[in-house]
Amino acid sequence: MDIIGFGLEGKGAVVAGAGAVPGRAGHGPATCLRLAAAGATVACIDIDEGRAKEVVAAVQDSGGRAFPVVADLTRRDQVERAVEEAAAGLPSIDACVDIIGGARWDRAADFSVEDWDWTVLNNLTQVFFVFQTVGRRMIEQGTGGSLVALASVDGIAAAAMHAPYGAAKAGVISLVKTFSQEMGKYGIRANAVAPGAVGTGNEDWPEGTWSGDSVNPLAPPRTRDIANAALFLCSSLAERISGQTLVVDGGASTRELWGMNDDLLPQFRSGQYGQAQFGRVEG
Repeated sequence: MDIIGFGLEGKGAVVAGAGAVPGRAGHGPATCLRLAAAGATVACIDIDEGRAKEVVAAVQDSGGRAFPVVADLTRRDQVERAVEEAAAGLPSIDACVDIIGGARWDRAADFSVEDWDWTVLNNLTQVFFVFQTVGRRMIEQGTGGSLVALASVDGIAAAAMHAPYGAAKAGVISLVKTFSQEMGKYGIRANAVAPGAVGTGNEDWPEGTWSGDSVNPLAPPRTRDIANAALFLCSSLAERISGQTLVVDGGASTRELWGMNDDLLPQFRSGQYGQAQFGRVEG
């Protein structure tokens, strides 16, 4: 029996936003470790040199191959320089995962222009810069590749108290569709991962414990669940998947809207629960 692999052995991967930011989930380091474990050499790009070197050390300690690249990827000139530096240290650029992002908080009616501009730059514009620059490199290589960006379930549903973030992540979901259509003829795929409420990682959630809160019907997603999704989309297992957004949210966004629960089931079975109780009146 053949052993199923990821098709990344001897390949090169770029991770934008590779370092661990204090108080954040840590999608960058987890993704770098997963890609390296699958056999890829990883260019770990981060705006902070210390963070970049730290994740490289973690990859190397685990037996993988990685090197740091320091750049501010909200600046097009630095994106181009970083991708050139990454390409020089990789056998080829076969996968790229963009993890950079962040939210600012306020009511939609009260957000400042500065907060809007910052949020769109850090969550959408820089993804465009990275995909555009890496995509050109992949076209030149002529061997295809995979582009992956972290979107969010907030780009699918409402994003109360962080409207610019939701709008930017919805833009990411649209962007991967366009890159998918335009670059498919070069063998280049573009997809997104939409995490749910990962918070600081949910790593303390007990194994084998399900549906323990009112938000996630299954269980809260963990950092490694997001990294696994990114790895899958980068791998040969997803070689005919493009333009898609893979939601990893423990089922949170699949919840129905009307407050259905087991206690109401007898009323439905007896025909005693009418439409008026959903705020709709027949007739």
